[in-house]
Amino acid sequence: MASSDRVAAYLLCAFAVVLSLAQTSSSSNECSFMRSHKGEQCVYNIHLNQDSDCSRSRGRRHFKPGYRDDDEEIYDEKIDSMEKNFSVMKDQHEQRLKDLEGTVRELLGKDVSFASLVKSSAQLAAGSVGQGKVEVSRGSGRVDSSMLDRLHAEFDKLRTALRQKTEQLFDTQVKVNETEKMLEKSQLNVFKVSQDLLHAENRVAIMERERAILKNQLKDRSYKLGVSSGKASECEVKLSEQQEQQLTLIRSENVLTEELMTCELRLNMTKEELVTLEKRHKEMKSRHSRVKQVLSIRENELIDCYAAKTQTFCGFEDPNLCGFTQPNDTSDFFDWNWGEGSTPSRYTGPSADHTCGTEQGHFMYIEASAKGRNKNAIIYSPLYRGLKQQCVEFYYHMNGRHIGTLNVYAKARGASLASVWRAYGNQGDLWSHARLAIPKELARAGYQIVFEGITENGYQGDMAIDDVSVSDGPCATDEGTQTVLVQFNATDIVRDGKKFARNIKRLRLSRIPRRKKKTGDK
Repeated sequence: MASSDRVAAYLLCAFAVVLSLAQTSSSSNECSFMRSHKGEQCVYNIHLNQDSDCSRSRGRRHFKPGYRDDDEEIYDEKIDSMEKNFSVMKDQHEQRLKDLEGTVRELLGKDVSFASLVKSSAQLAAGSVGQGKVEVSRGSGRVDSSMLDRLHAEFDKLRTALRQKTEQLFDTQVKVNETEKMLEKSQLNVFKVSQDLLHAENRVAIMERERAILKNQLKDRSYKLGVSSGKASECEVKLSEQQEQQLTLIRSENVLTEELMTCELRLNMTKEELVTLEKRHKEMKSRHSRVKQVLSIRENELIDCYAAKTQTFCGFEDPNLCGFTQPNDTSDFFDWNWGEGSTPSRYTGPSADHTCGTEQGHFMYIEASAKGRNKNAIIYSPLYRGLKQQCVEFYYHMNGRHIGTLNVYAKARGASLASVWRAYGNQGDLWSHARLAIPKELARAGYQIVFEGITENGYQGDMAIDDVSVSDGPCATDEGTQTVLVQFNATDIVRDGKKFARNIKRLRLSRIPRRKKKTGDK
């Protein structure tokens, strides 16, 4: 019983060891077992190393960004070869188990199924894997020594093959680790190369931008060079034109020299003619004195004619207003009106004229309705002239709550307006009298009397003038009316008078036909 039980127990223990190795070979890279005997029992201590370092993943390895695809393919090929080797080794172990099952059947001579044997061995192996050892009791049966030797031989082969496969698997794992290290180094190198490549690409992009900038600068310089070339050609053309102009000026200088010589000859001839003209000038001077005497006589006659005409009087009964005119420019805002009776506005203006004292008489007035403040109307008298001092008299009417200002100006011929008289505000419902003393110089130069009416706010501001008269001699003196002396700039008036006399003389001489030159005159 001892030998047969020992053989059966030995077989069961070996079978459990092989099965446990087959089950753990897929998850462990290192495994070892120790056999011992405790009395009548066979005890196997199985040590399984399941460290994370020995385990490997059946899946694909994830690579970092920047690694090359050829390294990944090499690593996948190695993993596939290792899986193939493991499948081959698994098939060999299964074949050995089948052979062992047949041998056991022959030795025992019993009809023991391989499934039940595998199940019992698996239960034994599963119960002992957690503790790290497997214990199998002695079995029953008898086996002879030859069978035991054959089992020992088979188990030696199995141990030898298992040791070889374990060594091969260990070597493969070492190579895999080395390959992983080399792969990591290669990946680091590839990463560095990728960074260098990125830097190089950035450098290339920068250089391309600089190249584009330089190209644009070159194009700009070329354009400027073309413009400068065009300007240089224009300067050459202008230089050639200036040279031609210089030659033309030299020729003109020669021509002018010849003309200068001709002018010198003419100057000599002109000097001779000047002597002749001086003689004729003396003759003309004597004639001028005679004409001047005649002119003074004619001037006295003309002054007498003006003196006869200046004894004038204007009561504005004539629709032509006795030669009074109103300006057509923008110097005033509205015009004087020719009226009779009373003005259209109530409580203002005269009710009758001064000349006749009836509603049928006429006068000049301004209408203040709808005008506003500081709106003016201007009227000019005819041109008056005399030999002596003159007196200008007129009557004015200023009645109403909104009466403005009545200005009177004296305007010498060719000069500007000069204020000589003014009245402001309500003067009552009556015709007032005013006198202006005209100096002799102003009377001789000629002058005009200008009336200007300025309105205030309101419609009761109508004012009127009537009976303007001019007489020779000084103004009469009385207590009712004060005479105003007209001030003026005598220098300007005398200068303007002389200018007027020269213009009259020039006009008169232009109308005299010129004397034909004699054939002997040069």
